[in-house]
Amino acid sequence: MTAGHLSEVCSRLVEQCNAGDTWPPDLADFISLAAQCSGGAFGLNVADVLAEYARWKSEGWRFASSEEFNWRHAVLYHICVEMRRECVERRLSQREMDKLAALKLTRWEKKVASGYWVPPIRKRIEAKAKSGEPTPAQQLREEYLRRKAAGKI
Repeated sequence: MTAGHLSEVCSRLVEQCNAGDTWPPDLADFISLAAQCSGGAFGLNVADVLAEYARWKSEGWRFASSEEFNWRHAVLYHICVEMRRECVERRLSQREMDKLAALKLTRWEKKVASGYWVPPIRKRIEAKAKSGEPTPAQQLREEYLRRKAAGKI
């Protein structure tokens, strides 16, 4: 950890103490704060995830899709897309979004530590141009309409 990371951990501990937590903090609190501030396996912390999410929300409209957005790291694409989906489905508050960002980042770090890899951001495959021929469903419907008009149904 750098000196900046340690000073951030200490300032967060002071904030927690001012909020009513006990002093000195136990080892588990210190380790969890140190992990949040140090950056983990990707060199990212929760603040980085939230900053990238905010940047994506404010600048994402300029791109045709989320895949074309210039993400700082491939894992941020996966985290932010999942966060957005859950935020809309569950109507999360900002505090809940902060917890969700920490959870998603921790989950991806555990996946990478266990041997998984972060999939690259792939562009969407465009739909094939229509050939002008009717689809099988359209052919069946036309046959049905012909039989119905002939009184055979």
